Formats: sequence, structure tokens, C-alpha cells
Amino acid sequence: MSKRGMGRAGSLDKTVENMKKLGFTPSDIKAIGITNQRETIIAWDKYSGQPLYNAIVWLDTRTAKEVDDISSKSNLKVIADRVRYLCGLPISTYFSALKIKWLLNNVPAVKTAVEEDRCLVGTVDSWLIWNLTGGKSGGLHMTDVTNASRMMLMNIDTLKWDPYLCNYFKIPMNLLPEIRSSSEIYGYLTRTVLQGVAISGCLGDQQAALVGQMCFRPGQAKCTYGTGCFLLFNTGQQVGSLSAQSIKI
Repeated sequence: MSKRGMGRAGSLDKTVENMKKLGFTPSDIKAIGITNQRETIIAWDKYSGQPLYNAIVWLDTRTAKEVDDISSKSNLKVIADRVRYLCGLPISTYFSALKIKWLLNNVPAVKTAVEEDRCLVGTVDSWLIWNLTGGKSGGLHMTDVTNASRMMLMNIDTLKWDPYLCNYFKIPMNLLPEIRSSSEIYGYLTRTVLQGVAISGCLGDQQAALVGQMCFRPGQAKCTYGTGCFLLFNTGQQVGSLSAQSIKI
């Protein structure tokens, strides 16, 4: 496991240490779940376990010029509309696809790792699951539908990586994690005092808040305040003007 991966493990150990002070034991913990900052992208080497570049966070705007170019050219509007139809999202610096494309085009270490089939790419949940289930010694490369739906690469109807979207953004599909539901056993911790405990839940932070507020019926909504103000509205089976998967169980 990389030093950064060991940091994740150390955080778990510290959490368990604090729980012991409250009267709990490691055996009381039957499973863990992950919720994470969405859209933020990490590229790493699957053999060394080391990140290939700094994480590019959700509010990074380094791809603004490309977004502006697409928006200003009438001949690209058809493509932008098709992208939105397939993934439910407008072309924006916010979502992950253009961040990944930037890494592939601008970071030599990432380019080389892709050419040598050493590169994996994912949101923070994927990085955590991979490290906690073994890292370079068999770690599992997975994400859930809520995180995948914010990458601008997942088909909002099939809940799978979309060939057209991946081809348009020039992102090889073999770099991406397997898309799973939000509630299932993804794998088991391979170290820490919780070795053998299942990872059985994964949700992007805003969808996790929607679920936490029990907004399971169409018409229900939540609004949370942090770095920004985030309103999520349950539209049921209808696709809205900016749509993402709220949960899949």
C-alpha cells in the first residue's frame, strides 16, 4: 500500500481507537461505508500504488477555455446536446471528464502510464476502495452509480460507461472503475484493525445527504451548505435539466 494509502488505514485505526474510548470494540463494527467529495479526480499507478499527479478537485477551472470554445461554436452545439442527452449533464469544468482529458493531455507521467497500461483513474471513492481492499496487491477498482453519474461519462439510462462519451472525451474505458450499486459488498479491508470487515456502502456526498434526509419520494429535496449551496431534488424516473443518479440499491 502506498504511503497515502497507509494514511487512509491510519485514519481508520485512529477512528477505532476513539470508538474504544466510547465502549465499543472492533468486533462491533460489521461493515463500513464511504461517502466522498464528488467529481474530484485522481490518477495513479496500479503497480506502485502512487498517484501520478495531484488530485484535481471539483471546483478546478483549468478546462474553462475548452468549455468556452465548445459553448461558442454553433457547429459543436449538436455534440454538446448529445452529451447532455446521454449523461444528463451539461459540458462544464465541474464534472470529471474534462479533468481526466486534461491529465491525459498535459501530464507526462499519466501519458506514459496509460501507454504502459499502468494507469487507473477514478474519483476519491475509487481511490479509497482500491487502497483499502489491497492497493497494488489486488485492490479492487470500483465506484458506485452516484459518483459515476457525475463524471460526464456514464449513460444515465444504462448506468454504464458510454462508448460515445468516452470516445468524444478521448478517455480509454479500461482506465475507469467498474460501476456498482450504492449498497452491496464491494470488498473487504485487507489491513488495519478492521481487516476482514466489508465495505458495503458507497455514495457521493450530496446524494448521501439526500438519502440521509430520507428524500426517497419524487418531489422531495434537500439543501446543504458548505463550500457551496447544493440543492438536490428527487425527480423519480424523470430526467431534469441537470440530472444525476441519486442512489441504486
